[in-house]
Amino acid sequence: MTPVMDGDIYGHIHEMIGEEVVLDRDLAMMGALARIGVKRNEPFEPDAKMQEIYDAAGPEALEYMIDQYHRVLNPFVFEGKRWSALVPNGSRETEWSYEYPSYYDYVARGALYYAIITSVKNYGTATYYFDLAETPDGEWLDGGRNYKLNVPANVPVRDFWSITTYDLVTASYLRDINPSTIDSTMPDVVKNEDGSVDIYFGPTAPEGKESNWLPTDPERRFFLLARFYGPEPSLLDSSFELNDMERMD
Repeated sequence: MTPVMDGDIYGHIHEMIGEEVVLDRDLAMMGALARIGVKRNEPFEPDAKMQEIYDAAGPEALEYMIDQYHRVLNPFVFEGKRWSALVPNGSRETEWSYEYPSYYDYVARGALYYAIITSVKNYGTATYYFDLAETPDGEWLDGGRNYKLNVPANVPVRDFWSITTYDLVTASYLRDINPSTIDSTMPDVVKNEDGSVDIYFGPTAPEGKESNWLPTDPERRFFLLARFYGPEPSLLDSSFELNDMERMD
């Protein structure tokens, strides 16, 4: 269920718009697609030059959505740190449609649906999430490097917290990588003397830290979701802060 954003994506879009109902709000986008050779009820037959353009544009569009979601649309939740809110401003207010009285924010909608598809109306009551995709100096998290994340003691949750790895490109789980999650209920996870937990990320486990390690794919970028089940007010108002990722090499 994860689309591949290469030059073939335009053929998939052509197939999709041929099957779906075109609403009034879609007409402007249908016009933009027609300009690049993707027309409803007409054959999709790009020549070599057009396919070359598609091959360059698909990956470029994906990188744009990744940048928009992780760096632009989602507000950072801690001063001077790279953790951001899971959902961008305007998403819940418009019930995830980005349809405002005077305009339709298709850029924000596209960037949101690169990362998540949801219909949650009361986000933050039972669960709350933070997103981390970068090092403190703004580099994307690289599966070929080694990192450490210190989760402070006394995370303000009624139930439990977890840290999960995701593929940056697909926004899905890292393929054929297990485990992908460490949570506060796991009996084998080792705590520090102060109650905090160090979690390690990288292609291989640091010696003696296997129970606190999440493997990564050395060929793929990744990001984290911090999930909080039964969040308390100090988490929602950011008076409790998570630490940034620390690079170990």
